[in-house]
Amino acid sequence: MSTDDTPADDTVSFPSNQVEQALDTALARSREDAAEENEEAGTEAISIFIAALREGDLWVPLPEGAGQQDDGSVALPTLDLEGSTFIPAFTSESQLNVRSGELPYTIIATRELAGILPEGVGLALNPGNTTGVPIYPETVSALAGE
Repeated sequence: MSTDDTPADDTVSFPSNQVEQALDTALARSREDAAEENEEAGTEAISIFIAALREGDLWVPLPEGAGQQDDGSVALPTLDLEGSTFIPAFTSESQLNVRSGELPYTIIATRELAGILPEGVGLALNPGNTTGVPIYPETVSALAGE
């Protein structure tokens, strides 16, 4: 993944699926809520986004050393955000291509990925992109359907 900290222009083909449509709505509501100092209105949009994300797929980059290991386990790339471990994942191939298009990747159901993550690990959705959002570890269990 790129180390450039400047948000990349990733809006050309966004939103491109139901997860991104729900994310776009949640981000817009979040901005509106911040301007109006109203937190309750965005809660429904966030719930809809989490539900769409749970039923959707994620594109996970597989840099060298990641992927299926000899012992059958799967090694995933990680990022450190706010002192916690996050797995970078993208909501579409176009979002992946903004910063990590040169890397091989896998597509996995969000529910499946969330179900295999160790406790305390979050998801960094679209990291480095303007549509990037953290999914904190406490929300990952909801994505797994637990």
